[in-house]
Amino acid sequence: MPMRLLRLLLPVLILAVAAGGYVWLERSGPTPPASEVAEREWLVDTITVQPATHHPRLTLTGEVGNPDRVPVKAPLQARVKAVPVTDGEAVEPGELLVALDPADYDPILRRAEANLADLEAQLSQARRAHDSDQAALAIEQALVDNAERSLERTRNLRQRDLASPSEVEAARDAVNQARLAVTARDERVATFDARLASLKARRDAARADVADARRDIQRSRFEAPSTGLVADRQVAVGSRVNANETLLTFLPRDGFEVRALIPSRNTGILLRALARNEPPRAEAEMLGDNVELRLVRLAGEASPRGVVGLFEFESPGEQLRPGTVISLALVMPAIDNAIALPRSALYGNDRVYRVRDGELERVLVEHLGTTRLNGEQRALIRSDDLSAGDRIATTQLPNAVSGLRVRLDENTEATQ
Repeated sequence: MPMRLLRLLLPVLILAVAAGGYVWLERSGPTPPASEVAEREWLVDTITVQPATHHPRLTLTGEVGNPDRVPVKAPLQARVKAVPVTDGEAVEPGELLVALDPADYDPILRRAEANLADLEAQLSQARRAHDSDQAALAIEQALVDNAERSLERTRNLRQRDLASPSEVEAARDAVNQARLAVTARDERVATFDARLASLKARRDAARADVADARRDIQRSRFEAPSTGLVADRQVAVGSRVNANETLLTFLPRDGFEVRALIPSRNTGILLRALARNEPPRAEAEMLGDNVELRLVRLAGEASPRGVVGLFEFESPGEQLRPGTVISLALVMPAIDNAIALPRSALYGNDRVYRVRDGELERVLVEHLGTTRLNGEQRALIRSDDLSAGDRIATTQLPNAVSGLRVRLDENTEATQ
């Protein structure tokens, strides 16, 4: 029994002695020196600050429109005789766009001209009749005088029993008949001016009808008034159209413009530039072509988001189409003491990091927009805390914070 217990405890004793020896060696050995962990330095590119006068570029989104568009409408009910243009076709001044059939509007003009000629004849006849009435009135008045003298003689004869009562009555009837004729003639003379005015009014209305018919004939054949574009063609040859029905739309080349919303904070400086007759210019790209525009005015109404600016093309091209959405860069008036930096130097929209004594230092800035410098797009900022010669980090660091240790890449240092 004791031998069996000894065999069981022997391995345990051996392990205990080994562990004790290891602990004794660990504690009695020399202590190694503590290692120092060096703080990491981030390699960054920098740019030297040089305040100068720059033109900020404001990126806007605008829509092409044409407020001078001309809807071509049928002046009267007719059949379409010719439509030699197609939707989207560019046309030159004087080029025929659409024509209606003359058989539908010639009779209207002929009837209007015939009515005018009839009223002119009635006016001429009325003037001649008035001259005759005036001459006849004098004669009929003389007949009244003669009839009254004859009646007076007949009455004297009757008093001497030399005339019968029937003769007196006949003389009285002759006087009444003569007076009645004078009254009728005088009425015609007195109402001549009114009858003449009525005929003139009808004559003027007939002239207006003729003018309307001739204008409709002119409108029935529409030619391009200037260089432009055909849009929204609605009819074909042989189509029957009603009066005021739209046939197609003409878009003058010079009428194209771009409407873009400008933030409220930028409207004041733009209004002052327009008042000085210095319209700011803008640039855009359309179908691979660079186009130039100029701001001509601001809309009469504003919204909480800003006010709409209206831009005209310097040289309108054939690629312009209403409804096209484009991105344009508005070149703002010059700003002094502005700093142009690579976009990578800007964090968020209001801060950069200055490198000082090997550490980053946050600086709050005012973001003025963008500009182009030496053919490159740059962010434009301004800050009273930055001075000429300061070095700004242009390497975007995800952990950028004030006090972060950095090391300058001397080979890539740049200036504005």
